[in-house]
Order: sequence, then structure tokens, then C-alpha cells
Amino acid sequence: MKRIPLYEYDRRNREKIVEVVEAENGLMLSAFRFGEQNGRIQLPSGTKYMLIDVSSLFANEDRVTSLLPYLERIIAFVQNIDRCEACVILERQYMASAKGMLYFALGEVRSLEEKLGLTELLSNNIADLSEKDFEELCNTVRSRLFGNPEFKERLFEELRRFRVFSTMGNQRIFSAFLYGTSGIGKTETARLLHHCLAPSEQLIKLNFGNYSSVNSLGSLIGSPRGYVGSSKGELSEKLLNSRGTVILIDEFEKASKPIHNFFLQLLEDGWFTDSLGRDYDLNKYMIIFTSNLTEDKIDTELAPEFRSRLNLISHFEPLSLEEKEAYVRFKAKEILSGVPEEKRSSITTELINDIVDIDVSEVEDLRKINAELMKRISSSLYPIFYSDET
Repeated sequence: MKRIPLYEYDRRNREKIVEVVEAENGLMLSAFRFGEQNGRIQLPSGTKYMLIDVSSLFANEDRVTSLLPYLERIIAFVQNIDRCEACVILERQYMASAKGMLYFALGEVRSLEEKLGLTELLSNNIADLSEKDFEELCNTVRSRLFGNPEFKERLFEELRRFRVFSTMGNQRIFSAFLYGTSGIGKTETARLLHHCLAPSEQLIKLNFGNYSSVNSLGSLIGSPRGYVGSSKGELSEKLLNSRGTVILIDEFEKASKPIHNFFLQLLEDGWFTDSLGRDYDLNKYMIIFTSNLTEDKIDTELAPEFRSRLNLISHFEPLSLEEKEAYVRFKAKEILSGVPEEKRSSITTELINDIVDIDVSEVEDLRKINAELMKRISSSLYPIFYSDET
């Protein structure tokens, strides 16, 4: 039996893959659709190639073995078809299982993205940005992240250094540990970086406030097969469902020792394997750790070997009065930009001044400022949006 190559792909690229296949007169079938046609595929005229996606057969690991004959039929079809090129494709997360089950029929594992000329798809990361786009990212962070100007310039300097070493293959993950009181911009830093790189994707965010138990590593990367409880990990699933390359870890100091050790190894290697044997390559990702620790606790709470692996450790200072007032004006303008065109004539300068007239002198937490601002905006806009019309 001749072996066939297996083409793996990142599930986050699926929509683009389908788009390219259709544009090139290719045909893409799921394993179940193939089965419905009993292998008697009616190829449209001019079909260039056929891709049979067997990912759905591996989605339930408890049923994979029973579906082996079905997989063998698909492989036999691909081996013998002569009407066009046919390939078996599979989401990368299932590759370890596929290689173990189909070792007798599979040859080389190849990249489907490369085959289709989609090697630039995953370039929504800090290392592969053009210099123009990188400077635009820096300018966006400067203008939208209020306070801590020294931190921002240090961040850009460290990101430039990472871009160089990442390109040379000497560094895989950029990591920063931001600490200070709540609500002064630590989380917003990660959100802004994510928005600049992958605005249409979900931010990969984990809060370690509930990750303090000795078994918490299972919650992060999944529990072994047969273990009573969840078999899927929060980090694993969020990585599979977002093309974003920024990971936000809130309240890192509350995590258990096994979690700390996991990230210690992750920052060293740049990849990890979850409980189901799926590999996750985080090359060119950014991990932003945030913490409410005070300066005097950093040395005692963070192990020296962990600190040495971080690109940046920075203490966030509370915003000055002028910075908070500038933030209120900026945020109000941003929110009010969403007012429908037909209502904008009612948004007068006087109304805006009333909205932003907030006493922020005794408030440090920007979340509290946001809450007050939203309250004032809703009170001001409600009669404009829902006034009785006669």
C-alpha cells in the first residue's frame, strides 16, 4: 500500500482556506459528506483538486477507534483516484492522534497553508509586522494608553529587541509582567496590543484568581484521559478558537506552583503539549502577565528563574489628575462617536461639557471613572434617543 501525505492546517485559517479552494476550482469535502456519496464523487467540470477533511472524525477521541474503517476507505480512495489530485487534510490539533492510528498509510506531514500559498495568514504577530505597521502600533498605544509614559517607551524598546531576536530564531515568546494597583491600565495594555494585531479575533484572556488549587494545571491544559472531570483546558481551547497572538494572564500571583512551573517552561521552550497530546506552538506570541502585587512583594512572590525569562517587568503608577481628565475627554469622545448620524445634531458642546465634568481627583481606578462616565452618557442620551415624537 502506497503511503499518502497528510496535510495539516490551523483551524483558525479555515474560512480563508475555503475561500481560496473555491476561487481555485478546488473541492473541499468533510468526511461525512464523502460518506454520504459513498466515495462516488461527482466532480464539477474543471475541478483542480479535492480536499477531504477528516477532522470531524477525531473530534470525539472516544469514537476515533470505531471510525478507523471509515478513515481507511477515505485513504484508499485518495490512493487510487486518477480524476484529479486528492488530499486528506486534518486540523493540526488532531495530528498526534492521526499519526498514531494511521501510521501504516501516512507518509510525510505537510502544511496545507503552504500548499495553498497562505503562508502569510498567521502574520498577525508583533515579529512579522512591517516597520510602518509597527510604528503605527506604537503610536496607537501612546495615544490610547494614558499615563506611565516611561513604561510605554520601554515597552516599544523591548518589542523592537524582540523583533530582531525573533527573526533570528533566538527568542520565541515576548513576555511582560505588569504590576500595580487595579484599574490603571495594565489590562488595557494587552487589549490595545491585541486590537492592533488581530481586531476581529477574541483576546485570549485567563484570570488565575481561581487557579490556586494543586489540580489547577488540569484546568489550564486539560486533564488526562480517564480523569474524572473536564478533559479540555481553558488555555488550549482559547488558543484553538482565536487567531490572536496576545495572551493576557490576570492575577498571575494567585496561581498554584504547578501553573508557575508550566509558564516557566513555556517561556523557555515556546510551545507546550496539552493533556490530549496536542502541540501548541506559541512562536511570536506575546504573553502579558498582570498582578496587583506591590513593589516590595515582587522579589518574594516571583521566582528568580521566572523573572529572568521575562522581557519586561514594569510597575504601573496611578494616573495624575491631568492624565485622568484627559482620559475622561478621550473616552467620552470615543463613546459618543457611536451616536447615529441623525441624532448627532443634539450632541452639543454644552452637553459634552456636562458629561465630562467629573471630579476624578480622588479616584484612581479607571473602571470607576468609566462607570460614572457611562452613567452620565446614558442619562444624557436617553431622552435624545427615546423622546416622544409628535
